[in-house]
Amino acid sequence: MPQQFGPEPEASGAPGVPQSTRGCAVTLETFMTYQTLYRKYRSQTFSDLVGQDAVTRALQGAIATGRVAHAYLFSGSRGTGKTSSARLLAKALNCINRAEGTAEPCNRCAACQAVTAGNALDVIEIDAASNRGIDDIRDLREKVRLAPSQGKYKVYIIDEAHMLSGDAFNAFLKTLEEPPPHVVFVLCTTEAQKVPLTVLGRCQQFPFRRLSEEVVAARLAQIAEQEGILIAPEALALLARTSEGSLRDAIGYLDQLAPLSTGQIELAEARGLLGIADPLAVAQLFDAVMEGKAHDALHSLNALYEGGVEMRPLVRGLMERCRDLLIRAIDGREAGARSRLSAALDALLHLDGEVRRHAEPRFLVEATLVRLAVGSAGDNGRDGATVVIAAAPAPPIVIEKLVVEASHIAPAAARTGTPAAAPPGPLRVEEPAALPVAIEPRPAGGVEPAAAGPIEPAADVMEAWKRVLAELRPVVRGYFREARPEYDGTTLVLWFPYAFHHKSALDNRAAVEPLVAAHLGASVTLDLRLSPGPGPGASPPDRTPAPEEHPLVQEALRTLDGRVVHVRETDLQ
Repeated sequence: MPQQFGPEPEASGAPGVPQSTRGCAVTLETFMTYQTLYRKYRSQTFSDLVGQDAVTRALQGAIATGRVAHAYLFSGSRGTGKTSSARLLAKALNCINRAEGTAEPCNRCAACQAVTAGNALDVIEIDAASNRGIDDIRDLREKVRLAPSQGKYKVYIIDEAHMLSGDAFNAFLKTLEEPPPHVVFVLCTTEAQKVPLTVLGRCQQFPFRRLSEEVVAARLAQIAEQEGILIAPEALALLARTSEGSLRDAIGYLDQLAPLSTGQIELAEARGLLGIADPLAVAQLFDAVMEGKAHDALHSLNALYEGGVEMRPLVRGLMERCRDLLIRAIDGREAGARSRLSAALDALLHLDGEVRRHAEPRFLVEATLVRLAVGSAGDNGRDGATVVIAAAPAPPIVIEKLVVEASHIAPAAARTGTPAAAPPGPLRVEEPAALPVAIEPRPAGGVEPAAAGPIEPAADVMEAWKRVLAELRPVVRGYFREARPEYDGTTLVLWFPYAFHHKSALDNRAAVEPLVAAHLGASVTLDLRLSPGPGPGASPPDRTPAPEEHPLVQEALRTLDGRVVHVRETDLQ
């Protein structure tokens, strides 16, 4: 009888119940007796345990044949039935009416009902997250010696066993290895890799796998039918997919949805409660990112955010979309799309890990999507256009006044036995200036123009070579940094001033050739040559000497152990 409030005035209706508080009493009674669905529909028999057929058969066989081990380790992700299976094991071992050679508990005797109600004296559940010290294990060692109060066995269920401290595990080893004959330990954990090997070796291990979406959806449909909940199959499929293999999470979602509607629960209502975006909207957002449309992507993201979509499920949706497209690109042997989608999936995987602990996940998602969109725009531009570079005249460049004492050079020349070269006049070197670039779009269908021949000599070969160097590993970059490039339209010639660099470059040629093909064209070949020694005729044939190759500059660099860092134009007047 629910507690009554206030005096008992005379009124029509049930005697002894105040008219003004009768509704309140009914509400209180309903509130106090309601039980959440995942607790109400916890498996009470082995046949009711879904999705773990191998574990179920093994436990049933052990119980039926009397080959029950003294310690078990149930491992697996959340909501897969570890604790429920441990309780079923305890219930079956202490069931009074269980027939010989069978494993199912009767669920009618006092022992079974006590386990179901959670007040069985011989079933002790310990939360290792809050009882993880050596004192707690010492107390457990003293209590296991006591005989069972009602049934045949005392079953200790240690939940989240990986949370025990190292000293607690060490203190527990002897008891776990040789417990009293009336004691069975069941350790449940979601992180079996954190349990010491000395403990794993003393237990029979049973892995609990994630439940498939079909199994979860079928179980949800069964519960909804028994509870009189009308829900669309599409909504059930969404709950099963969102739960990620956890039946407890899926039943909890169904429990949340039940009060929302007096009629049938539709897919849109389920999405609104879970904060999940429409897959079509997610696909449009991802396509905008991969097409380089950062503006459209931000607007789509803002619309989803204002519609109540949570950022983490949205990132998961983007990952699924990217994965599907990547598999399609791999099957279709689309190298360009495969490379871009693979890079996008890496960025989204990193984003998924950051979103859950970031204070402002929206800003993090925006920054990542914009970065991907900008990168995709650059890739699309390189894939869909041909760059044509026009030559232009450039003013001459002379070496800036060199501040080197002649006295520093003469002794060095004497030591080497090489006569000092007479200082020539100002050295003029023609260098191309900034070149206008025109972009010619490819014709429809992506077919190259028929007249397109070999790539024209690139006037900005130095800039292209710098980009190649920037993408090399630091060690390889050190070998190629001193090389001087020449490009005649079909061949990139690299002149190396030192034999060591030239030999190392030959060994690492495979690392440079793909980058050269990417920046200068697939038809360009790479030629690595060693420059002749200094002096007249040292430069390769048909090549204008660079300013820093002037003999006086080279001698100064050797004497001062320096290098040229900048060449600046100066007026000859």
